[in-house]
Amino acid sequence: MRLRFLAVNALVLALVSLWSKPVKALELRAGQSWFEQGDYLLEPGITLGAEDAEHRSVRFEFTGKTFGNFTQATGILSLNLPFKIFPWESVYTSYGLSLMDEYTAYNSPHGKDESIHSMNLGLNLGLGWKVWQGENWSAQLEWNSHIFAAGLAFIFMTTARKTVFTAAVGYEL
Repeated sequence: MRLRFLAVNALVLALVSLWSKPVKALELRAGQSWFEQGDYLLEPGITLGAEDAEHRSVRFEFTGKTFGNFTQATGILSLNLPFKIFPWESVYTSYGLSLMDEYTAYNSPHGKDESIHSMNLGLNLGLGWKVWQGENWSAQLEWNSHIFAAGLAFIFMTTARKTVFTAAVGYEL
């Protein structure tokens, strides 16, 4: 519990420091995402994000589904910092911290309902391509890979990963 509290506070501190300096512009984005969560099957989701003029961004990615009596949802809040390795202006890379919240529930038709809510702190790497840039509008495609320590299995060096593919449209304020 204490580790969760520290992880949430560290991410909030990082997010606040992202916009603690005056910024010249802020771009808000929304788009369709597809999550690959370790089984090579893509699940639809959504992405919301904000990016400053220095290409530092905060993203929230969410996917969820209900099948039968089960409900599963995954939300990832990430802080992404630019890391320039390509000479092209339209191709960009990023790295940062991710906070994942996973929820799984079983709604029993005849007994007690059960649910598991777990949070995990991890790292992310991303690659993006700004497909189109207008006066205030832009469109981009992104690939972001989030890597998390898998709970107590961390001792055995196993990890949990989430890969998110995104097509988003942004508007610069």
